[in-house]
Amino acid sequence: MSLPVFADPETGRLDDLVDLTRYPIDRPHSPAWARAVANVHTRLDADGAAALSGFLRPAGIAALRSELGALRPFVAISEDHRTAYARDGDASDATPTSRWAAGHVTRDMLPPHSVAQRLYVAPGFKEFIAACLGRDRVFEYADPLAGLVATVLPPGGQYGWHYDTNEFVVTIGVQPAERGGVFEYVPGLRCPGDENLDGLRAVVEGDHAGVQSFNGAGGTLTVFLGRYALHRVTEVEGDVDRLTLVLSFADRPGVIGPVDRTRQVYGRVTEAHLVAARGPLGADGLIR
Repeated sequence: MSLPVFADPETGRLDDLVDLTRYPIDRPHSPAWARAVANVHTRLDADGAAALSGFLRPAGIAALRSELGALRPFVAISEDHRTAYARDGDASDATPTSRWAAGHVTRDMLPPHSVAQRLYVAPGFKEFIAACLGRDRVFEYADPLAGLVATVLPPGGQYGWHYDTNEFVVTIGVQPAERGGVFEYVPGLRCPGDENLDGLRAVVEGDHAGVQSFNGAGGTLTVFLGRYALHRVTEVEGDVDRLTLVLSFADRPGVIGPVDRTRQVYGRVTEAHLVAARGPLGADGLIR
């Protein structure tokens, strides 16, 4: 019996998971790697999001789906109405709410040999993501729950309008909804120093003139500027869960989410969150 391959932030091989022919993240700065990075830059500049179809090989998708399926009985689905900030106080009190019905597989639930953990820590993957975002380096979250999660939207589930706490997020589609479950977003609705609460209210209350959308197949890697783009997932229809792996990175080490938002989203916090509790605003003056 062969031993499992564990997550490894030093060498982290991914040839059994990623289509390295189309996306040669194992050959940084090669012409093919540079073309893939340039393609992401172009899409992010134009649309605030870039989708790379077929990033995961079929075997990688199947393994990830199996791993998340095994954890599904432990995922509680919560339903409520939240503001776009999913936290208490501040300007969020003055903004409308939208419906959420979702569950999460948090990082502490994922074993170290899982596909999700292997992808998240692999140095070649992180170098590729950093280059796509025009950064020298990105770091894993120190957060024990967030950073690496899988969102579970059952039939009837949805993700309400919200902003992400970090500037960018990376997702991989695992299992699309049979119907519905469409990702919708408004790129650049807010910017550093300008919360644009009027624009936020307009979208949440039904003005969708600036809304864009996409609905990638399983194995699609998406890079998304979610701190500045208001976004949601529409209601899932059919008989299967919509499963998405969310890999969040930061521009500095040691990032841990705020206590109130963590409790609101995941239903619990850890000692690390309590110790690292900090103020409600980020360095760019925007609500986290």
